[in-house]
Amino acid sequence: MPNDTDTAQRRPFALFMVPPPLLFGIAFGAGWLLQLWIPVPSALHSAALFYGGCTLLAVGLCLGILLAASFLVQRTTLNPFAAPSIFVERGPYRFSRNPMYLASVLAYLAGAMMLGSIWPLVTLLAPIAILSGVVIPFEEASMLTRFGQTYRDYCGRVRRWI
Repeated sequence: MPNDTDTAQRRPFALFMVPPPLLFGIAFGAGWLLQLWIPVPSALHSAALFYGGCTLLAVGLCLGILLAASFLVQRTTLNPFAAPSIFVERGPYRFSRNPMYLASVLAYLAGAMMLGSIWPLVTLLAPIAILSGVVIPFEEASMLTRFGQTYRDYCGRVRRWI
């Protein structure tokens, strides 16, 4: 967690301000294209993995939709680069400071399972790196600036991912 409250005032480079769902979509598309261009035989092709992926996709999408809806109901922003108006620590936020990103990762992994390809797993590293290195630190600095010690205490209790 950043200690520098000044960080919230510094905007990330515009390239990194892509909405996180779009980051995941671009990475998955790149993995799918790589599979078409450079096919890698995989043991991931099976009916069990496909149907497991369908189940995981349902979980990830439902979790993401419910979390997004809760933000809208509470009238706070879904934009990670906008100023937060409230501090949510109920529901899944008791276990993860970033359950929306976790839901996105679950849905992404589900897609890779359904596709039966290794390439999307490789390209998943890009959105996770951008989230972990740019987006989440910016969000945490903004939250720390806005909510101070309450947010710092929350970070002490709840892990970033799981």
